[in-house]
Amino acid sequence: MRVQKLLLTIITGVLTAILLVFGAITYFMPEESGPITAIFFLGCTGAFSVYFHIKTTALYPFADFEEPLEELSKKYWALHISFGLILFILGSFMTILWFKRDADYSILGISIFLFIIGVWTLLDVYFLNKFIISYKERLERQEEINDIGDSSTL
Repeated sequence: MRVQKLLLTIITGVLTAILLVFGAITYFMPEESGPITAIFFLGCTGAFSVYFHIKTTALYPFADFEEPLEELSKKYWALHISFGLILFILGSFMTILWFKRDADYSILGISIFLFIIGVWTLLDVYFLNKFIISYKERLERQEEINDIGDSSTL
């Protein structure tokens, strides 16, 4: 699981770097203005997604319940989920357009890649959220057991 997290972090980092560089380059081209903002926004959400990956890498492999859990702000969760959703939607939309236009296979490869990274990111969030919920429940049960043990010695 940790290897998958590191691989997803690296892929997200490379994809984010490409989007930010491409967004910065196209910013200085005056003839294109529409998709530049979307590319740069996707690069920014990707940067927050990389930050989210780096901060949550320590939680993997989901087995260590003894250490205190460092929680991230809901903003980072939302930006990470939005990055995954954008990639999922973009990959789906590009695949649908490819089937309608019967374009080059390289576009299909890019769209499938974006779709897979989007699904992988969303699954990562889902499993991480399940782990955090089970962690909190287990911590709560442990505290209840400790409270019972402390009250019985009185």
